[in-house]
Amino acid sequence: MGSWLTETRLKWIVAVSLIVNIFLIGAAIGAGFVVKHHLRDLQRPMAMQKAWRAATEGTTKAERHHIYLLTKAAALTGEADMAKARDLRAQARVLVSQEPYDAAQIAMLSEQARSAENDARGKIENALILNMKDLPVRERAFMLTTLLRASGRFDRFIEKDDKPPVAVGATAK
Repeated sequence: MGSWLTETRLKWIVAVSLIVNIFLIGAAIGAGFVVKHHLRDLQRPMAMQKAWRAATEGTTKAERHHIYLLTKAAALTGEADMAKARDLRAQARVLVSQEPYDAAQIAMLSEQARSAENDARGKIENALILNMKDLPVRERAFMLTTLLRASGRFDRFIEKDDKPPVAVGATAK
């Protein structure tokens, strides 16, 4: 009877050990995926970070901080319009999920949100332009090429024959 009790106890210990080991292996694999994802994010800086690094190379910490403060102050000028745009888009999302579907109302909300976003961008650009007078030429060039560039996020939708749209001022063939 004593050996049967020991055998049962040993089987339970092996079963529990197996379950714990399987759990630990799964946790290690999951942790590996998470770490790999975070390391990939650290290795690939965003395009803006590359431009910022290139433009501010050779500048002092105080100069970089000054550019940062100007950019932050400019961004805050458009925050009210961006909040309005977020609110309008939230209203449109609610309408999309309701019956009857009101395309005209959703389109109107979308247009108002887009207009608010454009207003915000205009305020931000104007604030940057007004504040750039305090910057050296090199920093002004950075601001122009990175922060005041035209948006081309929909250009791929208007390509014809796999060619991008003709730039303003370029001659069409």
